[in-house]
Amino acid sequence: MSDFKVTPEVELNMAQMLERYQLQDETILRRWAKLHGINSTRGFFYPGEVDLMDHAHHHIYNLGMSIGEYQSLLDRRRSNSHTSGDRNQTVATQVADEAYDAIEMLKEQYSEAVDLMGERIADHFIDELDLSVMRHLSQKVKERRALNGQAKKPNRFLQVIKAVLQPSSENTLLVPRKDDDSSLELEQHHRLG
Repeated sequence: MSDFKVTPEVELNMAQMLERYQLQDETILRRWAKLHGINSTRGFFYPGEVDLMDHAHHHIYNLGMSIGEYQSLLDRRRSNSHTSGDRNQTVATQVADEAYDAIEMLKEQYSEAVDLMGERIADHFIDELDLSVMRHLSQKVKERRALNGQAKKPNRFLQVIKAVLQPSSENTLLVPRKDDDSSLELEQHHRLG
């Protein structure tokens, strides 16, 4: 929730501004005005200028920013501006724009990470899924053959699955794995849901 004060409808003099921010020193107020290019020597501030000073007060006084940090915040926003009208934007809008830009950058980085890791995860998942399905089918075939009294007879389907599930350097039924984990070891950690 913002602690900004309501923007006045009339000009405020220096004494009113000091009271507004509960400050004792005019030089602090003049420094804040200078950051926004506001002429503080004339002794009063227009409503739009008071609004900018509210932002300076919020960031420097309430959020504990240093003058340099606040100046840097303003400079970054101004350097990103494409029109001269943007220079008079409020700091709240500037901060919101910078936050949006930061979120967009993080989303791009996340997408790149997903693209890179996603392929590896997908390969790993498919390998485990293939093994689970083969084991499941093998078990079902064995159960059915036992019911039909054919458990002792050779079955080509079971022989193929057995060949795939057995880790062997001569096994040409599967593309060789990139890592050293055996397919059986992977299966031990996998639970078919």
